[in-house]
Amino acid sequence: MTARRILVVTYYYPPSTAIGGARWAAMARHLRRRGHEVTIITSAVHGELASDGAEGVVRTGDLARAQTLRRLLRRPALPAPGTATLDTPAPRLLTRVVVPDSLLVSWMPAVLVQARRLLRAGALDCLVTSGPPDSTHLLGLALGARRPAWIADFRDGWRFEPLAEPWPTRPQRMLEARLERAVAQRAEVVIGATRPIAEDFARRLGARAEWVPNGWDPALAPDVRDAPVPALDHGCASLVHTGTLSGPRGRDPRPLLRALRRVNAEPGRERRVQLVLAGRTTVDDQALLAEADLGAAVRHVGLLERSAALALQRAADALVLLTGTHSSEATGKLFEYLAAGRPILALAEGNEAQRIVALTRTGITVPPADEERIAAALREVADGVLARRCRPRELERFTYPGPADAVAALVEEAIGRRR
Repeated sequence: MTARRILVVTYYYPPSTAIGGARWAAMARHLRRRGHEVTIITSAVHGELASDGAEGVVRTGDLARAQTLRRLLRRPALPAPGTATLDTPAPRLLTRVVVPDSLLVSWMPAVLVQARRLLRAGALDCLVTSGPPDSTHLLGLALGARRPAWIADFRDGWRFEPLAEPWPTRPQRMLEARLERAVAQRAEVVIGATRPIAEDFARRLGARAEWVPNGWDPALAPDVRDAPVPALDHGCASLVHTGTLSGPRGRDPRPLLRALRRVNAEPGRERRVQLVLAGRTTVDDQALLAEADLGAAVRHVGLLERSAALALQRAADALVLLTGTHSSEATGKLFEYLAAGRPILALAEGNEAQRIVALTRTGITVPPADEERIAAALREVADGVLARRCRPRELERFTYPGPADAVAALVEEAIGRRR
């Protein structure tokens, strides 16, 4: 395959701990190994890495770093680079005025300047814009006729199963619809990180759309092997969950907690299940855990470094995945779970996470609100039945370099369509 010069624009990138940054950190690493030259434009708001210069990472200015502006808007101080914190909700002045999002004003002007500078310095074969934020994709429109072939990569849908509430006014909604349609139809190729996202762009907007999933990056394996692992209680079956329990899209841990109480209270049960939580606990999570009053059946080991969290997954008897109501949901955590080699209990129904767990035969899926079936699955975890039922297959599709090779092929297609 011909070596290509690829420009990737993504707001989230390491040392940001956001899961969205992991996708293109892995993609870029494996595309470079295939001989491609990859330049990353990202925000300086997340900090820097010593490897930025060698890896072609360009960090642009961002008004989110302006301390005076943050004080005026009553925003908290920025966290230290590489740390995960729970942010306070942004004021509506930031979130409910500028379409498609406030980064169109605070970050995209600097991105446009830098992208034009790179274009003047030498030819680029392909531009990749990755969102959210959705404003990132407007760069492809702003560069006009001089832009290279363009791939718009959607880690979440835009107007399809959005995380944000609808815009308050009709003109805003109409503008957002026009922008989404323009991006979908003018980009040479649209990528969806889950199959429903890609299918929606093709069906609803006539885009040339393909599914390229997230995946596990084997380059992380050495760090995982050397990471410290919190000691587990081997008198119980450890059911590990990494990340926050409750969350968007209607994700609700209460049926799991109620089922856990029931199973552990069953007379004659030889082995109980202990839910081991690693990650941040929101105020809502803390309230739910206090209400459940499960005592030693729930253990919180705190916020771990990513390598330690991955090592904990591998030490578990089973892993639990909670999902919500969106058909496109398949969080980055799922692909870590697939690579951990432990059976997965997925609270998932009618969504991409359910499809992938079933496809790979890596565990069992049950409806997130069905307490009876969750309890039955927990019994299988406690008795070791779930581990014996797993017969993993087709994991290479969700392991790098597979996703990066799929992107490389789409780069060639986009270049051909642009000519």
